[in-house]
Amino acid sequence: MSSQEHFANIRAQESIQLNKKILLYIQDGTSLGFGCGAGILQLEGLRGFQFFAASYLTVVALYVGWFCRFKPAKYYQSPIQEILVDPLFRELAGFVMAWTFVHALVG
Repeated sequence: MSSQEHFANIRAQESIQLNKKILLYIQDGTSLGFGCGAGILQLEGLRGFQFFAASYLTVVALYVGWFCRFKPAKYYQSPIQEILVDPLFRELAGFVMAWTFVHALVG
């Protein structure tokens, strides 16, 4: 392998890691924001989790459309796994934390 090919592989991995950081930054902020929104709206039970699912899928769709230009395979090795599945429980935990905190403050 030539030095240029090796450098291209390194840059690709760095780019993929940067893309993951940007995605997590966006998803962390929006899940906390939507969690606060669910708390302010005093959503309880299944309606709160439906709100999370709708907001999470909307953010993923906007990210894929806006940042990936509907070509996530160009920016990720395994797009469905890395964009949709891997951060799901992390974002759910942040959402529930903000949701219950704000719900308790408002209620």
